[in-house]
Amino acid sequence: MKMGIMSKMMLNILVPSMLGLTAVCVFSYWRAETSLTQQIAHELNTVIDKQVHGLATVQQMTRGLMKTSAESNHVKNALLRRGSSQSVMEVVYDGDLASSGSEDVQNVLDDLTEHFGIVDGAGLLDLDGKVAFHTTRELVGRNMGERRSVNVALQGNMGFENIPNHAGELATIVTTPVMKDGKTQGVLYAYMSLPRLSAGTTDTIKIGKDGFCAVYDSEGRVLMHPDKSLIGTDGSNQPHVRAALGNGNGRVVYDHNDTEMVAYYRHMPESNWHVVLVGDRDELLEPARNLLKENMLMGGVAILVVGCIIIVVARGIARSIKAGENYVQAVAGGNFNPSPQEETELAQAARRGDEIGGLSQGIQGMVGKLRSLFSESEEKNHQAEIAKTEAEEAMGEAQEARKQAENARQEGMLAAAGQLEAVAGIISSASTQLSAQIEQSDRSAAESSQRLSEAATAMNQMNATVQEVAHNAAAASSASRETKEKAHAGAQIVEQAVRSIEAVRHVSEELKSDMAELGDHAQSITRIMNVISDIADQTNLLALNAAIEAARAGDAGRGFAVVADEVRKLAEKTMASTHDVSAAIQAIQNSTAKSMSSADNAVNQIAQATNYASESGQALREIVATVEGTSDQVNAIATASEEQSAASDEINQSIVQVNEMSRQSAVAMAEATQAVAELAAQAHTLKNLIAQMKLG
Repeated sequence: MKMGIMSKMMLNILVPSMLGLTAVCVFSYWRAETSLTQQIAHELNTVIDKQVHGLATVQQMTRGLMKTSAESNHVKNALLRRGSSQSVMEVVYDGDLASSGSEDVQNVLDDLTEHFGIVDGAGLLDLDGKVAFHTTRELVGRNMGERRSVNVALQGNMGFENIPNHAGELATIVTTPVMKDGKTQGVLYAYMSLPRLSAGTTDTIKIGKDGFCAVYDSEGRVLMHPDKSLIGTDGSNQPHVRAALGNGNGRVVYDHNDTEMVAYYRHMPESNWHVVLVGDRDELLEPARNLLKENMLMGGVAILVVGCIIIVVARGIARSIKAGENYVQAVAGGNFNPSPQEETELAQAARRGDEIGGLSQGIQGMVGKLRSLFSESEEKNHQAEIAKTEAEEAMGEAQEARKQAENARQEGMLAAAGQLEAVAGIISSASTQLSAQIEQSDRSAAESSQRLSEAATAMNQMNATVQEVAHNAAAASSASRETKEKAHAGAQIVEQAVRSIEAVRHVSEELKSDMAELGDHAQSITRIMNVISDIADQTNLLALNAAIEAARAGDAGRGFAVVADEVRKLAEKTMASTHDVSAAIQAIQNSTAKSMSSADNAVNQIAQATNYASESGQALREIVATVEGTSDQVNAIATASEEQSAASDEINQSIVQVNEMSRQSAVAMAEATQAVAELAAQAHTLKNLIAQMKLG
C-alpha cells in the first residue's frame, strides 16, 4: 500500500515527538522519585540519628547524675552507720535523724527528682537489696534484691532495666553501686519516666498522617509510642520491629493494611533499646507523583500543540509537492502545456520561500527548457532533410569527377615515375651516410655519459664525506658550547656554595657562643638547686622535730603531727626532685660541652670546605676559558666544512645537469637513427612503386 507524504510526515515527526515527550516525562518522574527518595532517606536518617543522640544524652546524664549522687559522703556514711543488727525501720525512723544522716540522704534523693524532670522516684538499697531510703516513704523496707539491675549494681557495675515503677507504669530503672574504699556498700537507683521522656523526644516527631517514632526493648516490648495504649505491649510481631531486632541498624519496606510503609531503625547498645522511625511511603513520595501528573498534562498539551502545527505545515508541504508531481507527470506524458489549474498550483508552490519553492521554480525552468529544446529539435530535423537532398546531388557529381580523375592519373603516373626514381636514389644515398654519422655520434655520447656518471658518483661520495665532517664539527661545536655553559653554571654553583658555607660558618660560631652561654646558665641552675636541696634537708629535719614534739603532746598534737608528716613527705619529694633536676642539668652541661666541641670542629671543617670550594671555582673558570677557545676552533672547522659541502653540491649539480644533457642527446641520436632507417625504407618503397608504375 502506497503511503502519502502527509502520512509519512505524521508518522515520522508526530509519533517520535510523542514518544520523546513521553520519555521525557517518564525520565523526569524517575529522576524526581530517585532524588526525593534519596532526600527523604537522608532526612529520615538525620531525624532518627538525632533522636538516638538525644536519648543517649539523656541516659548519659542520668548515669552521670546517679554516679555523682552515689559518691556523696552523706549516702556513703548513712550506709556505713547502718549496723547489720538494725532493721530498716529502725534506721529510717530513728528518733535522732540528724545523727543518723537520714535527712541528708533524703535531700540527695529529693534533688534527683526535683532537678531532673524525667526521674519520678529514687531510692537507696542496702546490701540485702532492701529499700533503706526512698523519695516515697511508704516504699521503705521493700525488697528489690531479685531485680537483675540491682544484682548488677551490687557486683560493682551500673545497671539498666525496663520494669513497672511503684505506680504500675512502665519505667526504666537505673542502678549504680555506692562504693567505699573499693567495696560496695549499697545501691542507689532511680526510675526514668518513659512517658515524660517520650513527650520531649519521640512524640515530637510527626511523619505525615500515619508516621511515628517509637522505642522498643530487646524483646520487642513497646517502651515509647505516640499511642500510649500500646506502651508495655508486645510489638515483636510487627515487620519493622522484627527487622530492628534482627539487624540492629538499617531500613525496611513492608505492607501494613495494604499500605506500603518504610521504616528506619537504630540500635542503642548501652541501653539495648531499638529506635524505629516509620512513615507511609506513598505519602512520602506524593510530591513525585504530583510531578508526574503535571508532566503528563504538560506533555499532552505539548503533543496537541505540536500535532496541530505539524498537521498545518505538513498539509502545505504535501499540497505543494502534489502540485509539482501532477505537473511533472503531465510533462512526462508528452503534454508540455498543462492545464491552467496545474499551472496555478505550481506557481503557488514556487512562491514559497523554502526548498519546495526552489524545487517548483526548478520544475518550471526545466519544462521551459524542454519546450525550447523540442522546438529546436523539430527545426534541426527539417534542416537535415534539406541537407540529405543536397548530399545526394553532390554524390552524383563526385562519381563523374572520379572517373575523369582516373583517366588523368594513368597519364600522369608515367611522367612522374622517371622523376621520382632519380629522387629516390638521392634519398637512399643520403640516408646511408647520415646513418653512419649518427652511429658514431651515439657511441661518443654513450662514452661521455658513462664518464659523467662516474664523476657524479665520486662527487656524491666526496660530498657525503664533507657533510659528515661538517655535521661532526657542528656536533663538536654544540658539545663545546654545552660544556662551556655547564662549566660556567658549575662555577656559579661553587660560588653559591662558598657563600652558603660562609653563612654556615657564621651560624656555627653563633651556635658555639650560644652553647657557651647555655653552659653558664646551667651552672647557675646547679647553684640554685644546691640551695633548694639544702632548704629541703632543713625542712625535713624541722618536720621530724615537729613530729617528735607532736608525739610528746599526745592527742592534742595529733593534728599537728599529720601536718608535720605531710611537710616531711613534701620535703622528701622536693629532695628527690632536686636530685633528678641536678642529674638533668649535669646531662645538659655534658651535652653542651660536646656541642661546643662539635661546633669548633664544624667551624674548622667549614673553613677547609670553603678553601676547597674556592679552588674548585678557579678550576671551573679555567675550564670555561679553555672550552671557549676550543669552541671557536670547532666553529671555524664547521664553517669551512659547510662552505666546502656547498661547493661540492654545486659541482655535483653541474655534473648531473651535463649527464642529463648527454642522456637527452643520446635519446635524440637514437630517434634520428630510427628516422633515417624509416627514410631509407621509404626510399626503397618508392623505388618499388616507380617500378610498378613503369610496368603499367
